[in-house]
Amino acid sequence: MQQQETIESYTITIKNYNTALRFAPNDFKTLKLLGFALEKLSELQLRQNQSVQALESLKQAVATYERVFSLIPNDAIGLGYYGMVVERLAELLSKQDYVKEAFLTYQQSLSIYDTAIKFAPNDYGNYALKASVFISIADFHLNLLQYTQALENYQQAIAFYDISLQLKYIGANEFDKARIIQKLANCFEQLLRYEEAFSCYQTILEIFNRLLPKNDKHIKSVEQQMQRLSAQLN
Repeated sequence: MQQQETIESYTITIKNYNTALRFAPNDFKTLKLLGFALEKLSELQLRQNQSVQALESLKQAVATYERVFSLIPNDAIGLGYYGMVVERLAELLSKQDYVKEAFLTYQQSLSIYDTAIKFAPNDYGNYALKASVFISIADFHLNLLQYTQALENYQQAIAFYDISLQLKYIGANEFDKARIIQKLANCFEQLLRYEEAFSCYQTILEIFNRLLPKNDKHIKSVEQQMQRLSAQLN
């Protein structure tokens, strides 16, 4: 009951923001607050398994942020956040089997990050965020058993992680890059491209050996995968 009341309170808040915007349709602060409220409403609806309503609320949030950034198009940090919301919408669409719309929305998110990068080309964060979109697209292709398309998008994700790491090295980001290379290796294996898969595991092992203790479970797992794959190569 308490969660339902929270949904109702957000619904009332959203109604109030929309009323205020009738009198000041370009009020930047109110638009941002409306977008945030719609996001929160979508999250609460998802928790209550109201997937259709959650999708509609998130679509409205994206439309609201689009209005925000039509007013301030050169806000690279804000655009980065906008890109994340659009990516979240794409993921929700993919989970509800709106395949074509999901792919189009992922492309919209990539386009937003392109704009953010244009305004702030040395901001390492937006390159990592763009990489995350390529990962989501690749994962979606993987779920559809589209291994070649998944492979191409994982490679794009790795390329953008490399740019981000060149601008600012963060160990956690390099670890994430290694996990993407693991997914790439899996695609190569599915396509029976075992030598390329083995090369991926070698790269992963090099990264893990730099970042992790000697007996870490991730290192052991990669070594086991390499031993298994060696049998395919011999």
